[in-house]
Formats: sequence, C-alpha cells, structure tokens
Amino acid sequence: MRYSLRKDAGFTLVELMVATAIFAIMSVMLFAMLDGVRRQLGFSEEAGNSLRELHYVMRRIAMDLSQLQPRPIRDELGSGWQNAVNADSGNNAIEISVGGWRNPMNLPRGSVQRVAYLVDGDVLARLHWPVLDRTLSTEALRTEMLTGIVSISVQFLDESGEWSEQWPPLGGQQDQRSRPRAIEIMIEHEEWGEIMRVIEIAG
Repeated sequence: MRYSLRKDAGFTLVELMVATAIFAIMSVMLFAMLDGVRRQLGFSEEAGNSLRELHYVMRRIAMDLSQLQPRPIRDELGSGWQNAVNADSGNNAIEISVGGWRNPMNLPRGSVQRVAYLVDGDVLARLHWPVLDRTLSTEALRTEMLTGIVSISVQFLDESGEWSEQWPPLGGQQDQRSRPRAIEIMIEHEEWGEIMRVIEIAG
C-alpha cells in the first residue's frame, strides 16, 4: 500500500501577520487622506462664507451711502441740530440720514432713517433708530455686520474736488444739509486685506 503526503494550501502565520500590517498601514494612510480632504473642504466653506459676508456688507454700506438724504436731525437734548452727514477722523463712526426706508405695515413715520456705522473692537456694527429726531431715551437697534475688522477709513469728496476725512470739512461750507459728491470707504480685513469702494452721491 502506498501513502502520499499532501501539503494543505493556505497562508502561514507570518504571511497573515504581514498582510494584516500592510492593511493597517494602508487604512491609516487612507483615513489621514480623507480627513485632510474633509478639513480642506471645511476651510474652503468657511472662506466662502466669509467672502460672501464681506460682499454683502460692502453692498449694504454702498446702498445706504448712495441714498444719503439732506435731512439734519435734532440733537438728543432738542437744543440744536446734527448734520445730515456726521463723520470725524477722530472716531470710528459715520452717522447719516438714509432714504428708502420701507414701510410695509404703513406705520406713521417717514421714509428717511438715521443710520450709523461704527467699529467696536474688531466688529463692524450698523445702528439705526426708530425715529429721526431722537431723545436720550431712544435706543438704537444694533446689528453686528462683520468680524475680523483691522481698520476702516472713510473719505469725502467736496464740491471743489478735494478729499477730506471729516464731514462737513473743516473750513468748508457748514450747511447742515450738505452732502459730499462721493464717499470712499476702505475696510481692512484680517483675512481678505484691504477692500475699497467709491460711492457717488446722487443729487
């Protein structure tokens, strides 16, 4: 009688350990790659949202400035008047009378609104008041428009073609109803650098 010995086909323990190690290494590399792609997509989405927010804010500011109205307001004590456009290089604010205030509920008010833009820390905020001729008890409604502000500057073009950082300009006409011919606004953002717009004032 003849016997034959046949070696069973399969992997040895060493081969299984090597295959397992290779699979583990490839899994770690694939996970790291997918995680990098996920984080990159997140950064891209954040940057896109930030850029859209910046464009919206610049459009909103341009819309307000382009609708400047020659309407001074009474000061909060009722003893004098504030200019239709108030701005000073010594502070981070501009206050203006803006037309086109919608009134879908037909409230007993006009279509001109008092609006201010100011920088508080690294935040650009928009303020508006429910009435034009406010008192000390009239509270402004504040909307934070944009974060990451490094600086903001505003310049005004007068009738003689000169630019000024203050309105009304020093030494110029002091008519409280006066408006500049154009306004240049430049915002320096920590992520997007300097963004500048020049808005022509109609009328």
